[in-house]
Amino acid sequence: MTKEEQDAYFAKREQELLDRCRIKTKEQFLDECKKAGIKEDWYAFTCDRSKPASIDDDTVYYGKSGKTIVAYPFHRWDIAFRELTAYKEEREWEATGAPYRITSVKWKSDANITAAFGNTMTLREYRFSEQPEQEMLDDGWIYDHYDRYMGYSVYHKNESTGSVMRNASIVFRFTKRTDKRDADTFGFAEGSYLCGTYRYPVPQDLRTRIRSERDFPVRISDELCQTLTERLAKNLIEDEFEDLHAIQEDKRNALSAAFDPKLSEREQKDAFARASNNAEAGHPAANNYEDSRCYIVSHNNLRRAYDRAGLKW
Repeated sequence: MTKEEQDAYFAKREQELLDRCRIKTKEQFLDECKKAGIKEDWYAFTCDRSKPASIDDDTVYYGKSGKTIVAYPFHRWDIAFRELTAYKEEREWEATGAPYRITSVKWKSDANITAAFGNTMTLREYRFSEQPEQEMLDDGWIYDHYDRYMGYSVYHKNESTGSVMRNASIVFRFTKRTDKRDADTFGFAEGSYLCGTYRYPVPQDLRTRIRSERDFPVRISDELCQTLTERLAKNLIEDEFEDLHAIQEDKRNALSAAFDPKLSEREQKDAFARASNNAEAGHPAANNYEDSRCYIVSHNNLRRAYDRAGLKW
């Protein structure tokens, strides 16, 4: 392929991507924001973390630490508009005084799914060893190769969708206004708005319907989300509170047991990290979203353990 042919190919590809964008220019972005009621002081055209969203030459920044780096500058506008729209919806909901709202419903599997074909899914696993591990082979995994750059071996195997489904969950993500009980139990700032998650097993009678969704396993339809919400989320807030309280207690016990005055500072910090992570295993309210309810509980417990061990945070 000549340089001229390469240039023509990439120009065509860039135009195809531009055609898919809803908002293509800065001027259109400004117009769409005005029509949507998005305030001008909510965004800036240089990196500014004090704004709900800000945009520079190749990156969109949002929230406290979120950012998306784009391959083509015109992608910035749709991404920034989406984040600002979500921010506006959040502010409007807060103004209603409602105690919480569900922000997403997703099908989630702990398996690393790389492909789905009909009733079969291809899973991938990694192990930090150069040679194939017999335990993995005995469990049906096929050794692919050793990645010398990353320092791990790659395996794959095919599983039936039904088998993966049995170990999957429906994950509800929500935003909740911190009440007095939350503040007293977890130390959250009363009146603040924090996100949380909770996982429920996939209902057996809905597994076939979920598998038949057009975009499964990437996303499920709004109609099915509504069905799952009505079926599973009746006690969502109480379920999450009780499990978050259990996580708090399990972490405190695990961190206390992990303290060993004979360990070096680095060894003690590593021991605390392992204990904290292991204590979350199996808890349906566990997540690692920054500044989420579970994240704050985890960090408060770690800080408490560090203080007791005389470690610098």
